[in-house]
Amino acid sequence: MNAIFQPFLQTLVLTLLSLFATVATAVMLEARKRVLIWLDSRTTSEQRQLLHTLAGEAFSFAETVFNEVDGPKKLDAAYGYLSTRLKERGIELSQPEIRSAIEKAVLEYNALKAPLL
Repeated sequence: MNAIFQPFLQTLVLTLLSLFATVATAVMLEARKRVLIWLDSRTTSEQRQLLHTLAGEAFSFAETVFNEVDGPKKLDAAYGYLSTRLKERGIELSQPEIRSAIEKAVLEYNALKAPLL
């Protein structure tokens, strides 16, 4: 009896996982689009380019230096790195703006890392 239902259940589970992956990808792309729109409305073109570059550096810094700790500690490390670099350049941004730039860098990294379905 178990041998009869196993292929059916396996197909069902794989279908559900594929559906979940599709929805997760769509959510990530929508979140990325909203972050970009929000950032574009808040800063100048030069500042945006610098912010995106430094956010990528901050993400890389947190990923390599703090690779054995969990997400919130990595986010704190990236936030500290990015806010320090922005202050050095005289750019004042709010905490949500800095965090969204870091989250954008994470989303871009995850989009590049994720396999295409």
